[in-house]
Amino acid sequence: DTDNTLRYSAPLYPEVFPPDNVINIGDSDGGQITGLYATKNSLVVLKTRGVYLIKGNPSDGFFSETLSRDTGCIAPKSMAEIPGMGLAFLGNDGVWLLEGALENTGTPTKLIHLSTPIPDEIEKINLSAAVASCASMYHRDKEYWLAVPYGDSQENNVLLVFHYEAASWSKRENFPIQCMVETRDHRGYIYFGSNDADYPGLYAYSRGTGDKGGVAFTPTYKSVSLDF
Repeated sequence: DTDNTLRYSAPLYPEVFPPDNVINIGDSDGGQITGLYATKNSLVVLKTRGVYLIKGNPSDGFFSETLSRDTGCIAPKSMAEIPGMGLAFLGNDGVWLLEGALENTGTPTKLIHLSTPIPDEIEKINLSAAVASCASMYHRDKEYWLAVPYGDSQENNVLLVFHYEAASWSKRENFPIQCMVETRDHRGYIYFGSNDADYPGLYAYSRGTGDKGGVAFTPTYKSVSLDF
């Protein structure tokens, strides 16, 4: 209905939305709702400029708790949970981390500016196209991946990687990632859809090697004919 309205269904009836099951989130100055993320303690609601927590239960009712009216999320697909740290997402002024709201650990719920060490790289992000930014975890190398558009590019062309065990960042260029997901099996690959018209398709990323049984070889990329 509006940028501030969150509707929820009746208990045990996910297809039924009673008229009174409505929660107003923030105000119009905070922009639209850009993301929802369920945690053990609450439902995190992200707006363009604002972070809110929905708490309560069906018996006693639900209520909204304001965490921030300044920091928010500008890219819905940039959200990813970093193990032992919190929920990472892209805001207007960099990458933020919501700490303490994901589980009952006694850690105070707060926002941390995760990209403070790389201000020059953050300034290069094309904010007018940043809504298409996307993220994924790569648990095999303990990394948070964030694909963003740099310069005047309207498509994601740079990969910012946060190495969460070392608490450091790195940058990888020429990664035309339009969407990506990490597999849940033992391989732990990342699959991503390319936005490069010259190299369309679906790709798999994994740690490689330069030889097999002493025989050197070069990397080979296999794809399907789907343009993402």
